Amino acid sequence: FTYRLSKEIEELYQWHNGIDDDDFKFEIFHYHTFLSLDKALEIRREWMTYNSDECTVYSPDFLPLFEFMGEYYVAKCHEDVQSCSQIWFVYHGEAQVYNSLRAMLLAILECYSVGAYWAAWVDGQVETTIDEQRVAEIKLRHNPVRQG
Repeated sequence: FTYRLSKEIEELYQWHNGIDDDDFKFEIFHYHTFLSLDKALEIRREWMTYNSDECTVYSPDFLPLFEFMGEYYVAKCHEDVQSCSQIWFVYHGEAQVYNSLRAMLLAILECYSVGAYWAAWVDGQVETTIDEQRVAEIKLRHNPVRQG
C-alpha cells in the first residue's frame, strides 16, 4: 500500500484494530462492521486485481474501513499524510459521503444519542434499528458534502 493513512485513520486504528471476529459481529452503525487493518488491506489487494490499464474498477487510493456484504465505507488516502480523510461509499459505484472520518463518527454518535439509531442484542449479535428520516437529517447537518 503506497498511500499514507491520514492522522484520523491512524488514531482510529490506534484505538482499536477493527471488530471482525466471525463469532461475534458487532455493528458500529447500521449493518457495517469495522475492519481490522489486515482485513482492509486484504480486501484492497483483491480490489486491485480487478483494475487494468484500460479500466479502474476500484480507486487505488481507497482503503476500506467498514463493510457489510460487499458494501464499503472507505477512506481516500494520499501520498503524504493528511489530517483527515474523505469517506466514500463503495457499492456498484462510488460517491463521497463524508468530508472526514470525524464528521462520520459525530453523525453516528448523534444518531445513537437521540435515538435515530438504537442497538439491540438479537440472536447473539448486536443489531441496529434506524429511524431513516432522523438519520438523514443528522447526516445532512454534519456533512456539507451531502447538501450538494
